[in-house]
Amino acid sequence: MKGYATLRDIAERAGISTNSVSRALKDCKDIGSDTKAYVKQIAKELGYIPHAAASNLRSGASKSIGVIVTRIDNAFFSRILQGINDCVSALGYTVLTLASNEDVEAERRAITLLTSYRVSGMLLVPANDLKSNLDYGSIQAPHIEIVRPAPTHAGVYFIADSRRSGELAAEHLIAVGRNKLAYLGFDMSVSCNMERLKGYSDRIRKLGRSFGKQQVRTCDATSEAAVIATKQWIAEGFDMDGLFVYNDAMAFGVLRAFADAGIRVPEDVSVIGHDDVEVAQSFIPRLTTIQVPKYRLGMESARALLELIDPGLETSMLQHVVYEPELIIRET
Repeated sequence: MKGYATLRDIAERAGISTNSVSRALKDCKDIGSDTKAYVKQIAKELGYIPHAAASNLRSGASKSIGVIVTRIDNAFFSRILQGINDCVSALGYTVLTLASNEDVEAERRAITLLTSYRVSGMLLVPANDLKSNLDYGSIQAPHIEIVRPAPTHAGVYFIADSRRSGELAAEHLIAVGRNKLAYLGFDMSVSCNMERLKGYSDRIRKLGRSFGKQQVRTCDATSEAAVIATKQWIAEGFDMDGLFVYNDAMAFGVLRAFADAGIRVPEDVSVIGHDDVEVAQSFIPRLTTIQVPKYRLGMESARALLELIDPGLETSMLQHVVYEPELIIRET
């Protein structure tokens, strides 16, 4: 198998030293124009591409951004990652993405690994943030929290207003005539789940309906877990007519469980998800959900990180950013 073309390969073809080849490719003034043209032609023929890692090692500067999310297979994060990539790749940065799987120790290891690679900066989704004891202030590289603010660090963060999400869900369900409302949430200590439930329950009570602990259940934030939890809830006597679900993936599981039980959506019960992942608009029935600007969050948080990395850039994004959610009404 043919390996990568190197400076030595070019030097052997050109009959000059590797140092001269390097200087010719950099357009150094002490190399003649004919030699430069000859070396560049050979480099083109061999398909030579500079070794970025070696260049970074020599210069002491990295052109990479580390990103730690909770789950790479969560569709919610795919649009955020796309925004990050589109922002930083245009400036020659690569993105190294790792997942914590909501494990604080796994996140700690990921931070250590990215630090060992000397990334220029990090974007982090704090794992299990209400119980995390990570000292984000001790991270040596510039860094920004996204999706959730870190409880132990007062740095820049980019998040959505989860409490407002809960309020929007409650307002819509009551507006369409639902009076017995319930919530299926995430069973880990994460602030966005707590805030959504808080906004939802407070708004329900303010609008004159009752809401108690028996109207709340939790499970893992996956479709499979939501199917199991909802079927158990049905077996024990689910008598609600409106349900707000922590995320869209779980809402898809809820819809499947309802269909299996012969519960009609939205005739018998209305369902609202959260995130507005791409499949929500084509799922049958099409999912009513709360949208947050995922791509914009990724793009703007990455831009802010680059501003931290390079003081020469404008600092318009260096602030706490809280995005307003939007209710997307579909068929459920």
